[in-house]
Amino acid sequence: MKKFRIGVIGAGSIARHAHIPGYAAASNCVLTAIADPDAGCLQKVAEQGWRFAGVYSDYREMLKKEKLDVVSVCAPNVFHKAMAVAALEKGCDLLLEKPVALTMADAEAIRSSARRKRRRIMVAFSHRFNELNVAARKAVRAGRIGKLYMLRVRFAHTGPWPGWASTGWFYNPKLAGGGAMLDMAIHAFDLVQWFAGPVTAMQAKVATLRKPIQVDDNAVALLEFGPKCLGYVEAGWTSPAGYCGVELMGDNGAIFVDYSQNKTIMVSGVRTPDGKSRQRTAVLQEGGPASWKAQMGHFTRQLGRRGPFRVGIEDGISALRVALAAYQSSRTGRRVVLRGG
Repeated sequence: MKKFRIGVIGAGSIARHAHIPGYAAASNCVLTAIADPDAGCLQKVAEQGWRFAGVYSDYREMLKKEKLDVVSVCAPNVFHKAMAVAALEKGCDLLLEKPVALTMADAEAIRSSARRKRRRIMVAFSHRFNELNVAARKAVRAGRIGKLYMLRVRFAHTGPWPGWASTGWFYNPKLAGGGAMLDMAIHAFDLVQWFAGPVTAMQAKVATLRKPIQVDDNAVALLEFGPKCLGYVEAGWTSPAGYCGVELMGDNGAIFVDYSQNKTIMVSGVRTPDGKSRQRTAVLQEGGPASWKAQMGHFTRQLGRRGPFRVGIEDGISALRVALAAYQSSRTGRRVVLRGG
């Protein structure tokens, strides 16, 4: 069995909670090199028991000196394009954290490099690997609730830092490029398009409601999926409580993906205005592996196989396009029409 030499750029929380343990658990992966300018983050990796043969403060030196097969990009958003292209140009397959970049031009540069070098990219949209969402999509595609006409998503928590994140870069506009929209809502934009197809137009409002930060801590978006389906997304960093999950409404029923209850429920049938009801409730999925664990399992297994990863660069670009349109709509107060590319 081929052993894939793994390089990790960025030693923050997402690397330590998802990428590195996923590689360490895979029999076909070898922790080869890691790079981060923050010695404290590198120390935390070592304290958690993971050993890399090469440890660097500069990812460019790592890519120059090491012979790697795969690279994870886990650094702040502003660096994604440069790091991704550098790794691809070295002939590496790539696991790229979201957002793929901060501009469409940078995202296209990543895609172009991958095509030219014939390398594969997976974008870390972990919610795609949540079995609750997988079960919901299977039911939608099987026509069990009819055609979708409405989608609602709420993804919110109290914010990445202090607490989960190792540093406060999420709140620095020069490093992050945006706030809750690029951290949380972009997951929702990927999911709704996975369920319903491309967003064709949207209106949005982003705001800083509570935190003393220079990026948005809350965002809402009204989405259009052609003329026959609408969607609503709410994302935030100021929510200590409240529903988190996905709701899918079809002509013949609804599906509720409830993250707090760890359950996906389908309600099908008819309820008429006079109060009569002929509805059935079914549990489609309860529990399942953690999203990050499932994501890394797919990625490491697919390394030894031909074909693309489940979530590719096109998906990353599509979600970024919607997020950037949301910022544009919020700035201008206008509806934005989206076109593919």
